[in-house]
Amino acid sequence: MGSLDFPVWRFFPSTNEEQSMRNPRPESSTRTLLGALVCAASFAAGCGPEGAYPMEGEGAALGVTEKEVVYGTDDRQDVYAHPDATLRTRAQESTVALMNPSDYDASNPNDVAFTGSTLGSARNLCSTERFRDDPTSAFCSGTLIDDDLVLTAGHCITSASACSNTRFVFNYYRTAAGALQTVTTQDIYSCASIVAREQGTVNGQNLDFAVIRLDRPATPRFTPAPVRAGNTAMSGGQNVAVIGCGSGVPFKIDSGGSVRDARASTLDFFVASTDTFGGNSGSGVYETDGYTVAGILVRGETDYVSSGSCTVVNTCSESGCRGEDITYIYPAISAFCAATNNGSTRLCGDLPPPPPPPADSYTYNASNTNSAQQNTVNKTLTLNAGDEVEVGTCGLTGATASGDTYLRFFDGASSEVASNDDSCGGRASYIKYTVATAGSYEIRAGCYSSGSCGGTVVWKVTPGSGGGGGTSGSFDFNASNTNSAQQNTINQDVTLSAGQVLDVGTCGVAGASATGDTYLRLYGPAGSQVASNDDSCSLASRITYTVPAGAGGTYQIRVGCYSGNSCSGTAAYTIQ
Repeated sequence: MGSLDFPVWRFFPSTNEEQSMRNPRPESSTRTLLGALVCAASFAAGCGPEGAYPMEGEGAALGVTEKEVVYGTDDRQDVYAHPDATLRTRAQESTVALMNPSDYDASNPNDVAFTGSTLGSARNLCSTERFRDDPTSAFCSGTLIDDDLVLTAGHCITSASACSNTRFVFNYYRTAAGALQTVTTQDIYSCASIVAREQGTVNGQNLDFAVIRLDRPATPRFTPAPVRAGNTAMSGGQNVAVIGCGSGVPFKIDSGGSVRDARASTLDFFVASTDTFGGNSGSGVYETDGYTVAGILVRGETDYVSSGSCTVVNTCSESGCRGEDITYIYPAISAFCAATNNGSTRLCGDLPPPPPPPADSYTYNASNTNSAQQNTVNKTLTLNAGDEVEVGTCGLTGATASGDTYLRFFDGASSEVASNDDSCGGRASYIKYTVATAGSYEIRAGCYSSGSCGGTVVWKVTPGSGGGGGTSGSFDFNASNTNSAQQNTINQDVTLSAGQVLDVGTCGVAGASATGDTYLRLYGPAGSQVASNDDSCSLASRITYTVPAGAGGTYQIRVGCYSGNSCSGTAAYTIQ
């Protein structure tokens, strides 16, 4: 079967606050199996030609119904039936299913029942299909990688509120045909915090990962899986295995996949021919020669197709269709170690110590800040008119974030002049502001909503001419059905020179405003996209872009709305 023009996410949408906003989850009796694949701990491999796969978020929206796919022979097996003892152990001791509290019934703490509808009912499967009687309670998968740390996909847990609504369930597997391993409440853990997370393109790498701290250690009851050391590419044709909850069902092991494209030049993700489904998002992908976690399953081909009045698994040849995308594990481990100052001997022991924080920085830990409106950790700066100040827990050398940070910037009259929640493709924060009036300004660092977070706040001041300088402009927009600013957009051309900084937004820039969920894209002189942003200040958008050497010319700002929604407002920009 031919491949799609875009990948589908490997998760089953949850009722978590932010996922509900973008990925409404059907009622349990009719819900799709999008998130079931996410639960699988994957052993995956690389994909097709480099550059042939859309960047994360550029293709299908998260709410697109996901379907299952098999490459060649369907190699999925229940845990009890798989011949490899080490892979069985990884499933039994290191794999978790991500669920919502409504996905199970814990009224008997010694025998938790799973309330998801059967796979056959949820997917309207034909009678010929496998695993029809399995429950579909999971929306994503994950892997225990340290005493209290789980590795999963960044799109599985997107915020502090999503964290608080997610449970990590061990022992979700069959012990024999028709029999599930007994799960007790001791096997179910809560999300204490998001320690490190990325979902987007960062420094040229298309990343999708999250490292989650559990509410208590899972050891010695369970055993962390070892992770692949170093930052080298997988080998083409290398065998990989995936363990997880494809379509939300109890753990399945697929050890028949192989790497198609290692993407050695970017080392962000590789592509493999794993038999994975919605719900496998976040699954650990293992090298089968050493049984170490090499990556995290994040995207893939369409899963199910219609066959008369029912559906069947989509079957591709071993080398056909687009393949399944697996984020390399090294960026996730590196981000975790940087955010925690090498806080795990097991994970960070082979990494060099992080550099000392820059002089213009301070570290903080905070909680219950009401999105940086109380209990914040502050720093006062003295600035001149025209100075350009950058403040961030990301985007500046030495800046780090653990959890979902929030920054606000106030002038000497205690009026807020800038703020940011999510930037740099994740849950860290970044502000760029041109000073209008000389005086004292205050950085206030906190956390999104009532969550806990911490990090290193770095600031950088670029002296101005004393009068602000630069140029500015704005234009109104009213749009709908733009497919996340990929069609029917409202556009504005601007001429930029190498070294100039364009700051454009439907928020955060003087004169900007937004109604609805806006989306910004910036295209360079060659007509290719150079930057994009969905949510910066809540659902509004902002891009800050520095023109590289030799890249001056006419750039185009394109304003649209998230997915097929409608939105309106004023896009404002400055050029410094």
